[in-house]
Amino acid sequence: MKNIITSAILLLLLSPMAYAQTQQPPLEKFDQYVAEVYQGEGVTYFGSETRNYAFLKKMYENRVFFATYDAATIAVKGYPSLSSIPLFSVYNDNLERDQVFDFNTFNPLKYYFSHHTRATQVFVLDGTNKVLIIYPQTIK
Repeated sequence: MKNIITSAILLLLLSPMAYAQTQQPPLEKFDQYVAEVYQGEGVTYFGSETRNYAFLKKMYENRVFFATYDAATIAVKGYPSLSSIPLFSVYNDNLERDQVFDFNTFNPLKYYFSHHTRATQVFVLDGTNKVLIIYPQTIK
């Protein structure tokens, strides 16, 4: 009985995540986004022929999504805002935060996320009811 109640509570807590309509970032912009973030020496490590590039592309294509939630869900869940995440400016000191979210130009690779976490990461895109979701990598 206790397991049934625990399962029901877990399903209720996860239901906004499960039923939110998700959208992938534009896949055709991946190379443009990589070039923006990985300049100079970064090309050595993240050039199109490297394993790091393949890993980053797989992560971008399979684990990064956007979703729209109502303000109440965002408030209840207490997701951190994207502005609390530092920019990944290791290879490009000129990276700047987006002042206004535009799905067609937003580069999620600019932000310093933990790509190896085993938990789903959710960040509110400041000033919107949209969230950036990064699903954990699967370990085989």
